[in-house]
Amino acid sequence: MFPTELRLALRRLLTFLRPSLPALAALIVGLWGCVAIHAVTSGGASSRHFVARQLLWVLVGLVVFAVTRAVPFDIYRRHVLWFAGVPYVALWLVLLLGIRINGMRGWFAWRGLFCQPSELCKPVFVLASVVCLVRCRRRDVEGRPGLLPVSGCALAWLVPLVLQPDFGAVLVYSMTLVVLYWCLGGRLRHLLVGLGAGVAGAALILWRHPYVRRRFIAFLDPEKYATGSGWHMLQFRRSLAAGGWFGHSWEMGSWSRAYLPLGHSDSVFANMAELVGFVGLVPFVVLILAWVVYAHSRARKCASPENAGTILGLGALVAGQGFIHLSVNLGLLPPTGITLPLVSYGGSSLVATMFAFGMLESAWLDECEATGPEGQAKGM
Repeated sequence: MFPTELRLALRRLLTFLRPSLPALAALIVGLWGCVAIHAVTSGGASSRHFVARQLLWVLVGLVVFAVTRAVPFDIYRRHVLWFAGVPYVALWLVLLLGIRINGMRGWFAWRGLFCQPSELCKPVFVLASVVCLVRCRRRDVEGRPGLLPVSGCALAWLVPLVLQPDFGAVLVYSMTLVVLYWCLGGRLRHLLVGLGAGVAGAALILWRHPYVRRRFIAFLDPEKYATGSGWHMLQFRRSLAAGGWFGHSWEMGSWSRAYLPLGHSDSVFANMAELVGFVGLVPFVVLILAWVVYAHSRARKCASPENAGTILGLGALVAGQGFIHLSVNLGLLPPTGITLPLVSYGGSSLVATMFAFGMLESAWLDECEATGPEGQAKGM
């Protein structure tokens, strides 16, 4: 069995040399991110450092995409405990061995390299949740996943994130799990119960963490807290307003370079807004919507619920994180540490996104190969 799977993986690796829409789109967006990072860090001593490292992560991400795409999806499904278990253990270990940045203990650090387990766990979180929900659905009389399995998935993954605390990741994971549960036939009343639990959890977080409460209050009236919690919100607005319709020339964005916090990562969309303006950002928003359409079109053609669920979940994960980042930068949500996939600076986020792309393509190829030579040719 293993030699057969190995031959299949090698054949898929060779097909990576052919034009691949996800890989090409990811490469273009990743290079665009390098340009945006250069624009906001230019003039500083660390500009070349940031851009060079991000270029390296783009190349590493392409290799990760090729390898994860080549692995037959049946291997992911059968060995889900290993694929999800090892990163999940890291999610807990970082609470003990990780370093604290901006009040959050969420990174491992070694000789200048940083690894964020909450980012790397995202693709395998989708895989593990899909396998769990599908198996529980098969055991249910009505063929629907129950409240207990989805609650177990939520608690297992969200508790270590809350303990870090990484509330941005909590939002991304929760949204993805809701999409998965609903698309796999979940009951509306269970979603309402989950919504109630989420509201109660958010109230508890606001009560236990004063800085989150201050940030939320400042989101409602940033001018009142212009020199404190509302500073970030106001810089978002000013960067967006400074960009206008067509933006400034490269390296001429004063707000994003001088005042916008974390313009190369958590605020990269506002940074780009000042550089290219509203017109320059429209194609990027369209690209995120196109990713949703791409994932949906693949999933609806799948006969296997595991394949369809994984494709939908990974599509929702990447697109949802992108829209949350946009919403924060546009002032529609309170500021939180959410990176823009493939664009924001950071190796963990970029590699995890490319892993998600590769696993999605692996699930689609598995479906195509199950339909015979015609489907296989179509998938390639």
